[in-house]
Amino acid sequence: MNPDQTAHVRAHVAAVSKLLLGNKIMKPGLMIMAGEPLDPHQRIAFGRTAVEAQVDLIYLEFAVGEDDVPVMTGITVMLPRDTVCYVSTGCRLSLVLGKARAVIVPQDGAQSHFKVLPGEIVQVRGRSALLAAGCDRAIAKLAMLVRDGVDVAGQVALQTW
Repeated sequence: MNPDQTAHVRAHVAAVSKLLLGNKIMKPGLMIMAGEPLDPHQRIAFGRTAVEAQVDLIYLEFAVGEDDVPVMTGITVMLPRDTVCYVSTGCRLSLVLGKARAVIVPQDGAQSHFKVLPGEIVQVRGRSALLAAGCDRAIAKLAMLVRDGVDVAGQVALQTW
């Protein structure tokens, strides 16, 4: 990716962090990363790394779209528990009306969703119809935060490799 594309992805990471954490400070045990879509071998490697580090991982997947602008195509959640890593691909953000923070919704058919706490991701049983309706709201809020910018200094350490 060129510097402009990297800056755009970085703006998404900051915006997603703000949506998921609100004003809470990210703690060790949670990491949000972004890059190109992962193939199965890369997912396994990231899962192993998450288990070794005992870090819950949110991976934002991007593909280069029209006008060479990266587009977020999905979210992968990796939850290391003991020596096993549970992986959920194709997830989306959901911002339920009246809620301050977004949650992560797995693919259709899953009967749960993920709530992000400052140092971990918690799988919550149940999936109300409000979560599906909140996906469009989350997309709109994310676009606004990316467009306007969001300050996460002191809350999230953003690093570019």
